[in-house]
Amino acid sequence: MARTILLICLFLLLAGGARAQEEGKRIIDEKAQMGLGDYFFADGDYYRAITEYQRFLFFFPASLRAEEARWKIASSYFQGKKWDEALSAADELLKRHPSSPWAAEAILLKGRCWMEKKEFSQARHHFTRAKEVSPGSPAAQEAQWQSAVSYLQEQRWKEAAAEFRRVDRESKLYPRAERWAQGMDRIEEVPQKSPVTAGVLAAVLPGAGHVYDERYRDAGIAFVLNAAFIWGMVEAFEHKNYAVGGILTFFELGWYSGNIYSAISGAHKYNQGKKKEYLDLLEKEDRFAVGITFQDKQPFLSFRYVF
Repeated sequence: MARTILLICLFLLLAGGARAQEEGKRIIDEKAQMGLGDYFFADGDYYRAITEYQRFLFFFPASLRAEEARWKIASSYFQGKKWDEALSAADELLKRHPSSPWAAEAILLKGRCWMEKKEFSQARHHFTRAKEVSPGSPAAQEAQWQSAVSYLQEQRWKEAAAEFRRVDRESKLYPRAERWAQGMDRIEEVPQKSPVTAGVLAAVLPGAGHVYDERYRDAGIAFVLNAAFIWGMVEAFEHKNYAVGGILTFFELGWYSGNIYSAISGAHKYNQGKKKEYLDLLEKEDRFAVGITFQDKQPFLSFRYVF
């Protein structure tokens, strides 16, 4: 009897262990592994997404989706603002899969990385390559747009306008590009101050350059400080107190030259501020636009707002 009970217990123990072992098994397939990476990417957890895409490459190195995984690794690094790592990942994709359907996108991504690094000429080189690799594709159209934006960031307004006008009329980016091109044509109409005029006015009368720059508080400070030191100098020399007069003259030269430099700098800041206001206005107009579109030759009023 005892022997029978012992055998039954042993059987149950072995059966339970087998079930636990079976339940502990996990089958990893390509779809599930790629889906896990996609889940983290969509959730904005780019570094965990990279880990899962790399895990995919480890388990399925010969998969037909390997190049897709490499493209998503590069995209994840880009979204995570890791420009150098994104460049390396894109290079790896292009090296292993030169004819990949993601080749143009990878080259475009490299251009955008260089633009983020403020290497604009290098960025435009890759945008040109992307257009050559896949002419007329969405990636090529985006590359043309980004090329124009690179000139915009360098404040090269004429080149930016010309590049915006090279966006294909069939592209969905064309209406935006045309608005920006027209905006670049008008940017020279933005009110500007002459740094030379500001400097001359400040030299003639301390504070006058700041009034020209519309910096009235700074104008008052510059005038009062210079007037006080000049008055002190005159008083010191009239009373033959040459040591005090010399010291006041030394400091007044500093205030006087500083007043000129500040007025010139203020004119530059004024100009930059006005252009920034103008570009911000263009950006707002670009985010919200009203226009007419045609479908089967029928006109429709369209609204667009970019969040």
